[in-house]
Amino acid sequence: MVSKIFLIGMMGAGKTSVGKKVSKMINYEHIDIDTRINSEDIIKNNSIEEFRKLEKKEILKIKSLKKNIVISTGGGIILKSENRKIIKKYYSIYLEASIENLISRISKDNSYRPLIQSSRNSKVDKDIFKKLFINRKLKYNSVADIVFNTDNKNIDYISKKIKEHLIKNEIIN
Repeated sequence: MVSKIFLIGMMGAGKTSVGKKVSKMINYEHIDIDTRINSEDIIKNNSIEEFRKLEKKEILKIKSLKKNIVISTGGGIILKSENRKIIKKYYSIYLEASIENLISRISKDNSYRPLIQSSRNSKVDKDIFKKLFINRKLKYNSVADIVFNTDNKNIDYISKKIKEHLIKNEIIN
């Protein structure tokens, strides 16, 4: 049985929503790394480099916990090789979606995404988003134990499929 299940993928893929739902369904604790380190404030008031350092510290803390946990990661967690190595020791699910769907979801979301928005409620910079997507896609695939496409699927459906997969493949009891 795997004690830690990481959800990876681009912003807007559904990592937080699916993570919360799946963790309840399988009776695991849920941790959202971006929430724990207040990503929006750190990036806005410091730098992306400072955020990446805190993200690395947080993943090391989570690694040391002796609990069953579903971890919703930030989209860029896979950029550091140290983080990829930790994630690979456990089980990781890549929540994949098309650029168009991701941008559409982000545009409807109230969250401020400092890497792709100039200010709260501003439009998503699609060119920057596409560059991030292209830069990260191979890394997500290299780390993922399985890929679930979330295009045109709701949270309940995705969560149910993930739970079925985890049980069927004896990742969890």
